[in-house]
Amino acid sequence: MKDDGSGHFNFVINFSQSKTKINSILKMQKINGYTIPSKDEIKKEASKIEALAQSTAGISNVKTNIDLTNYIFAIDLDFQKIGNLNTAFLKLKNSKKLDPSLSTDYFAFADKKFIRTQKIPIKSLYEKLEKSDKEVFQTAKYTSVYKFDSTIKSFSNKNAATSKSKKAIKLNGSIISLINGNEKIENTITLN
Repeated sequence: MKDDGSGHFNFVINFSQSKTKINSILKMQKINGYTIPSKDEIKKEASKIEALAQSTAGISNVKTNIDLTNYIFAIDLDFQKIGNLNTAFLKLKNSKKLDPSLSTDYFAFADKKFIRTQKIPIKSLYEKLEKSDKEVFQTAKYTSVYKFDSTIKSFSNKNAATSKSKKAIKLNGSIISLINGNEKIENTITLN
């Protein structure tokens, strides 16, 4: 994130440790009541997400990378202000016809303060899943990294760690711990 509030966003989902299982699943038509998409359908969905992000005001240089050998999916984009990123999430939510009450205001930036919130009721969403669907979260992990032009003065999430340069902060954790409320992704980062 640059001092003027613009920045670059990169989101990666890495299923490479499960690629053998995914290859088996992709040979099926349905599993646990879900229709299994073909690799072509996965590529088409990624193209739709890329087009949706590209059509959002203040978002540019959108690129998706779909690795269907190792099952690593990535989207990169630039934003003029952090609100543009929230708008892209809102458009994605609306396109997927998700619960309208789900908030997509994940990020804020003003007065040298960057805020990452967690407004999605992940525990209640998780509880609605079938037992077999919950299993995928047992070993899942997350990593978030925020980089800044300015140095970090303070941050609220005590599980996070800053880089030696104090211009980046990293948070690692377990998805199931996040779901159960034992870990948080919220962080308020104050810059110098």
